[in-house]
Amino acid sequence: MTYPPTGEPNDSQFFGGGYPAPPPGPSPTGAFPAQPGQGQPAAPGYPPQYAPPQYPPPQPPPTQAWQQTPPTQAWQQAPAPQAPPTQGWQQAPAPQAPPTQGWQQAPPTQGWQQAPATQGWQPPATPSPGGPRGSMPWVPIGVIAGVLVLVVIGGVLVVSKLLGKSEPSTPEAGGQPAATAGVPTAPGLPTDHPLKSSSAAAAPAKYSAPGDLCSTDLSALGPYAAKKEKSTPNVRNTGGIARSDCDFDLRTSSGMKVTFGIKAQVYPSVKDAKEYFDTGYDMDKKRYFDSDLSDLGERSYGTNRDWDIGSKTSDYTIRVLDSNLYLSVSLVTFGTSFVPKDQLKPKTIEELKAILAKLPTA
Repeated sequence: MTYPPTGEPNDSQFFGGGYPAPPPGPSPTGAFPAQPGQGQPAAPGYPPQYAPPQYPPPQPPPTQAWQQTPPTQAWQQAPAPQAPPTQGWQQAPAPQAPPTQGWQQAPPTQGWQQAPATQGWQPPATPSPGGPRGSMPWVPIGVIAGVLVLVVIGGVLVVSKLLGKSEPSTPEAGGQPAATAGVPTAPGLPTDHPLKSSSAAAAPAKYSAPGDLCSTDLSALGPYAAKKEKSTPNVRNTGGIARSDCDFDLRTSSGMKVTFGIKAQVYPSVKDAKEYFDTGYDMDKKRYFDSDLSDLGERSYGTNRDWDIGSKTSDYTIRVLDSNLYLSVSLVTFGTSFVPKDQLKPKTIEELKAILAKLPTA
């Protein structure tokens, strides 16, 4: 019979002691031989798949140092397992604060800081509307006192004024009111309270409507009025202001064209004339201004301008304020060359003086 046997074992093999013993010699399966001295009985040489387990079981060889698993780093460690959430009735009690050290304890409360002991149940105290018993509403009293003081002061002032108005005249004046220095007063009134009409009145208007100015004598212009070609008057009254203009077309003896213009405005009041003059002065001060002039009304100034409009044009203009009169005169030449200011200015001033002397007064 060959070993291992082929085919299926028969009943005689199962019930008759199993397979027959293997032939002598080394085990073909490489199994360790039986070690009777170690408590394991010798077993017949069964095939590996039918051999009984060996005792003790074989142990793996010891691990060398270089084969050992390196220690796990802190960042490689697995997170600690978290406890599952607890139900409401399972919740842990609130954490308690650590015990306070002796040096951290609050100082004991002094006797005067302790709250007074209350007797039984006490209702909350409510302040009375008028404050503590016996107190007075000082704010209304102070307001009323202030009003009374003002009333008393006002009454004293009224009485003093009435007494001043009814004071008797001085006996030195023979029962007549004493005269105020330089200020006339109405008879029968106290002298130390003059009427408003006794104050200095505004200066009266000096000039009346100027009329037609084209009849003005132009001889003061000298050579610039050698020949008069035309004059254009314009007399009117606008807004209570009496206006009169006249434009003269003239020529010199050499044929140079010259114009002379007069513009007069007589205002109802001195104040109105002054406001108009001041407005023009502020504007001319920034352009073509020559100088302020004297001996011509209350205030006067001159402007000078040269410009080329196809012919050489020279212009000298004087503006005057005198009482309620605003007067302006302009001497303009048109030629092949500019005329110096020193030649136009004196002729214009002389003609202006002649015009002022002829204007009608109020």
